[in-house]
Amino acid sequence: SFNFEVPGADGEPRVEREYLTNEQRAVVKRVAPFDEVIPRLEHEHVHESLEKTVLDLTSMKVEFLVSGQMEQLLKGDLKEAAEENLDLVPSVYEGGMKVWECSIDLAEYVESCLTIDEDTRILELGCGAGLPGHVGGIRGATVHFQDYNKQVLDLVTIPNAFANIGSEVYRRCRFLAGDWSVLLEHLEEQCYDFILTSETIYSSATYQDLIGIFKKSLKPHGLILVAAKTCYFGVGGGTRQFEETVASDGTFKSRVVFVTDTGVQREILELRRKSVDACS
Repeated sequence: SFNFEVPGADGEPRVEREYLTNEQRAVVKRVAPFDEVIPRLEHEHVHESLEKTVLDLTSMKVEFLVSGQMEQLLKGDLKEAAEENLDLVPSVYEGGMKVWECSIDLAEYVESCLTIDEDTRILELGCGAGLPGHVGGIRGATVHFQDYNKQVLDLVTIPNAFANIGSEVYRRCRFLAGDWSVLLEHLEEQCYDFILTSETIYSSATYQDLIGIFKKSLKPHGLILVAAKTCYFGVGGGTRQFEETVASDGTFKSRVVFVTDTGVQREILELRRKSVDACS
């Protein structure tokens, strides 16, 4: 089963299948189609009878479901991944049922370093349990959560949102599923103050799609936070390689705002637009 251990025992993802080059990925990958999961009454109350873990931050507590309780409801490829104890199956399951250390880092950073109120709009990409986004929700923000897998949103993200902000979910949250390459056309232009993402840059094959979303959806003076391991051994991605791709693209300037050597080295990168004038 997947394990929610907070924090410190996620290790490196076990990858069952080989990663592809960008060219191979474009030709053969199975792309999860875009879908929007609408919060329903059964989402609103499911968390009440389930065991939850609390992330105790300085000014708030963020609740999320303890893993293992929802696995019996998984279907298809995700069910197989759970049964085989896989954290990651490329282009099939992207690790959303597990809380990774970097998402905790990012939730703590968002709580302590960002100014968020009811006028703030946030997008969390590759959200899984959605801890950083839920911090924004507790502060009153409108939050849109995206995950590769619709089932992750259905079984984990939405119940966690209701656990933290109750019926405000209906008014202030959206839940978007699908591959980033198909998500792009469904997002509004320059509408988010903050874009948050954690543990999503382990494969360089996805970098261009991710940066494309940043370019389209971030407000001119907006801020992006990317939490990730410095190096994903055996996979090839990491913060240095992502910074190089960002620099080559030329739209954003980046800097490291957080580093920890506890366990595998992890960082948070901050990205801002180089030119606000180019957005007008």
